[in-house]
Amino acid sequence: MKQFFKVLTRIILIICGGLSLLVALVFLILANLFKASPSDSREGNEALKQIFISLDLPPEKVESNGSYQFEGGGLDFYVTFSDEVINSHPVLKESPNLTKNRLKVYVLNTGDISYHSVEDNLFNHGLSQFLEEEGEKYFQEIGKKSNPSYFILSWRDPESMKKGIAFYEKALTLVDIQDNSAIKRIDTVTVKPGKEAELKQLIQEMDESGLLTQKYQ
Repeated sequence: MKQFFKVLTRIILIICGGLSLLVALVFLILANLFKASPSDSREGNEALKQIFISLDLPPEKVESNGSYQFEGGGLDFYVTFSDEVINSHPVLKESPNLTKNRLKVYVLNTGDISYHSVEDNLFNHGLSQFLEEEGEKYFQEIGKKSNPSYFILSWRDPESMKKGIAFYEKALTLVDIQDNSAIKRIDTVTVKPGKEAELKQLIQEMDESGLLTQKYQ
């Protein structure tokens, strides 16, 4: 009887060991499936670095662990800036995605890195939406036809985005932004008292600079 239990114990241990190895193997396979290749990560790091350099926002370092998120996909890059760069550029300093000196940039995949993805992660979505709405109002006032199914702000290249950043930073001085991240809603933006005329002038200048355009989404 003792011999029987010894044999049974060995069999159970072998089975448990085999199951543990199988679980570990499955985990490693899944981990690799949800991980960008080293070369893709390096290319992504360099692409983001060059985009920020072209915007006169030179980073100290760009990095990513290359791991795709299990829910929703996508991966995060982290762009580190010096104190000097952050303090001299309100667009960075006031970015909701900035933690200390690191800006988190989320993309669906490394091939999705572009000026659009940088804009989407750098700017406050509440302020961007507010500027679009003010742009629509301006179009209506001057009799320019506006369609809500179109984009109003379109900053998809270095030249227009550099111009856009300058106006965006000016807009930051004209509005109050209520942080709604705790309730997972877009931030609420209101014009500061007495700044209405300046905001209207800002929108007009954005239009004259070619930054208020209408393109299909």
